[in-house]
Amino acid sequence: MGPDEERVVQRIVALPGGVDALVPLLEDPDEAVAELAAYALRDAPVIKPVYLPQIQRGLDRGLGWLAPALARIGTAEAAKEAVDRYMASDSSPGNQEAYALHLLGRRAFPFLLEYARCRPACKDTTYDLLRFVLAELGPERAEIGPPLLAIALDRTATPHVARGALWMIAALGEDGLGLEHDLLRERDQARHMAAWIDTALVGIHSAAAGEIFARQLAEAPEAMTLVDLAQVGRAGREAGPTVRSIFKEREELRLEAAATLGYIGYSEAIPELVAALDDVVDPRMPMVAAAALAQLQATSALAALDRTASAHWYPPARDAARKAAESIRSGVEPPTPKRGNLYVFVPFYPPPTSLPDCEQFREQAVREPPEAKLYAASAAAQLQRLAYPSEIVSVGAADEAEQRAQGRDIVDVRPDNLLVHRQPIRQTPDVALRVEGGWLAGSNRGEWGGELVFISDKGDVQRVADENVEDVYHLGTRIIATIGLAHLSRNEGAILELKADADGHWQSAVWRRLPGAPRASYRVAPDSLLVQTAGLGAIVINANGDMRMASCAAP
Repeated sequence: MGPDEERVVQRIVALPGGVDALVPLLEDPDEAVAELAAYALRDAPVIKPVYLPQIQRGLDRGLGWLAPALARIGTAEAAKEAVDRYMASDSSPGNQEAYALHLLGRRAFPFLLEYARCRPACKDTTYDLLRFVLAELGPERAEIGPPLLAIALDRTATPHVARGALWMIAALGEDGLGLEHDLLRERDQARHMAAWIDTALVGIHSAAAGEIFARQLAEAPEAMTLVDLAQVGRAGREAGPTVRSIFKEREELRLEAAATLGYIGYSEAIPELVAALDDVVDPRMPMVAAAALAQLQATSALAALDRTASAHWYPPARDAARKAAESIRSGVEPPTPKRGNLYVFVPFYPPPTSLPDCEQFREQAVREPPEAKLYAASAAAQLQRLAYPSEIVSVGAADEAEQRAQGRDIVDVRPDNLLVHRQPIRQTPDVALRVEGGWLAGSNRGEWGGELVFISDKGDVQRVADENVEDVYHLGTRIIATIGLAHLSRNEGAILELKADADGHWQSAVWRRLPGAPRASYRVAPDSLLVQTAGLGAIVINANGDMRMASCAAP
């Protein structure tokens, strides 16, 4: 369907009698004709209830565009048909049936509630599908809150039903805030439901969300918990001291914690965020700190932001600081992002429009001694002799084979249906660096993992780090390894410093973070390393750890 065809369809459905002429075409022997008629009826303003049987037969025929036509009929019978088909469809939730429910709005509520009561019997995915619908609706979804709460509090309901109804309440967002008082009261009275009620309170952005998240983060600091907290915004402010502690003490969570401090409005952390603009370890940190300061409208940070905007070595960090300063000066707070996965939600990677696009660099590669460095492309036989035992670890559905035998293209993977698969392999390293007493060898299997190992001259293997290794180097007095992965929405990289203790046991620690995963690297003079990252620029790091952008060579 192109623009011209779309205009023709819109003209047809607007003509008197146009819809009446389209309905019989749903049964046309030519599949293309029937599908085109379904596409047109999808956006018809109104369809007469008398045509429901023809719409049902068209849906049974598999006309993919037709489900929203049920909403154009709009009767209770059509609404029930839309809900039933959505709940039964293998392509739910992101399909035309879901769009039909979006159009129906409150007219679908009685039938959604029937499924919430487990009538008919619940499948494992029932409440996930119901939550999706409610999350996509507008403010009218507040009306379904009280009957959902009644289902959750029904003492005759099974725990599965009570939990599911509370999860649905969580999907109402701030439109469910009218239930806050009752939920808090019930949490005090029904301790066995407290965790499920907490989920609902967080979902509706209750004022209790901060206390709930503070408790969860104190027990188990995790990145995704910080992401969830950030999305409740100012309602989560009470968790600020806990997040501030994570920001100070947990290096692996500093970025997520910094972003969260801004979203929940914890202005007491402004001094730490200002100091983070000068972070020398992670070039992403100034970007995240600047965004958080903009969320906090921190006027006291303007001088530091201006300095970062003019002097930072990494162009996206300069851009982030400049945008933050503009936001503070204009008084316009940046919007809180919508729900997404970790790598979309946290503002690590603004569009790198200011990054130079170099095909070649002025920095000249320094040749490494072949006897001290082995690469798969030039020393395959030598690396083969360094092969070591490893394993490929993956997670999948325990009953995946059974599901595929039933003809399911998309396998249902649930938290209660996970199985860890471990496949032993004999791994040949991709790269190896000669060190005293043996070799530091690294492997990179992409999404299937990798590792850095020390292989002694006696053949003993010591695992040093579970990371995808791009290369290993001597740099000044340091021994370092470039690590990282760019896969789907993930794009992370770092430089590890490697040290052996007096007993010959090797340890690794993050020395510098990279803006993205390393695609290639090589030694350059004087005693520096050039690292080309995945889409986020080429970086030069010297033996002291100072970083700068690589210089583009003249074309």
